[in-house]
Amino acid sequence: MINKHIIIIRNAKSYDFGGGERFPVFLADVLAKLNFRPIIISRSSKLLAFAKDNDIQTIRGWWWSQQNWSGKFALLFPVYVVWQIILTLWYLVVFVNKKPSIVHIQSKDDFIAATFAGRIVGAKIIWTDHADLKHIWQNIGIWYKNPVGKLVYLAAKYTHAITVVSKSEQKLVSDNLANDSIILSKLQVVYNGVVDTSSHYKKVSDDEIFSFCAVSRMVTDKGIHELIEAFNDLSKDYLNIKLTLVGDGPEEEKFKKLASDNKNIQFLGYQKDPFVYVSNSDVYVHPTYHEGFSVSIVEASMLEKPIIATAVGGNTEIIHDHKTGLLIPARNVPALYGAMKQLYEDKDLRYKLAKNARNQYLDKFQFDQIVKESFIPLYRGESK
Repeated sequence: MINKHIIIIRNAKSYDFGGGERFPVFLADVLAKLNFRPIIISRSSKLLAFAKDNDIQTIRGWWWSQQNWSGKFALLFPVYVVWQIILTLWYLVVFVNKKPSIVHIQSKDDFIAATFAGRIVGAKIIWTDHADLKHIWQNIGIWYKNPVGKLVYLAAKYTHAITVVSKSEQKLVSDNLANDSIILSKLQVVYNGVVDTSSHYKKVSDDEIFSFCAVSRMVTDKGIHELIEAFNDLSKDYLNIKLTLVGDGPEEEKFKKLASDNKNIQFLGYQKDPFVYVSNSDVYVHPTYHEGFSVSIVEASMLEKPIIATAVGGNTEIIHDHKTGLLIPARNVPALYGAMKQLYEDKDLRYKLAKNARNQYLDKFQFDQIVKESFIPLYRGESK
């Protein structure tokens, strides 16, 4: 029987609050219901506030916003090593005080410092990669490149397991590793998911207005520019439509300028509970350029929405074209316009896709079941 104290660590940029940032809170919430005692460590004010709203114990951690150590920044690698030593000592003090049996780590700097600190106190070390390791481990086989990636790779040897969020991510991470790497045997695919809260949300919007919705960081590679352009084109065909964009980010003002001539595009910024807006939409749209695994698509499936998504990364492991949603090429405004038009016009197709998405969610993406069937065995040291 394992000691049920678990520390979960996740850090991210201040404007990031996607699936990777909600995941620790979802995980902690399920673990608490299973009589574990989780504590979340993070520097993200949004993540900490979300955890507090869900009655999860938290510790405000340390995080350095300087995350790019490539190119000329590689010359500052000795400074980074000093930072890691300081961070390791800080984690060591926390772990000695809290006595966790499990340390579940989900961000780059913490992969190094929290792993070494956790091993010192005898904790089991689990990593969950939210689509970062494929970048972190680029060129680690070249002796003069990517010293930070090499340090993360060294720390990975001391983990007990590393979960990746999709088969697509597993391949991309594995492609950076030698065929005989010990890390390959540690990699396991564990899909993200969400707990079923669909009964808490009912569609209350005006049925005379047809609503498209996207929940996303306001950055170019989430396909927001293409979504606005496609919606602008669709607005020329139909007057009773609107587009709701939930989320913030560094390029929000640029997108607002692009949408300034269309009064039917609404920017809501960051929202603690995006489900309210997804549930009140008719179609959910996820036009990203790349994706490890989209929790927002799973959330839309849970809420029984027809979905349009780009055929990239882990999206194709959730959306099966014309079965659980519509798949389109990334960066393709005409294709996105066509898919939005098709779902606007075809009520039967919307119904079929929404029902199929919901049924698939119930079968594969209920997070409480994922935790019980995948993470708990890892915590106990059982093979999957």
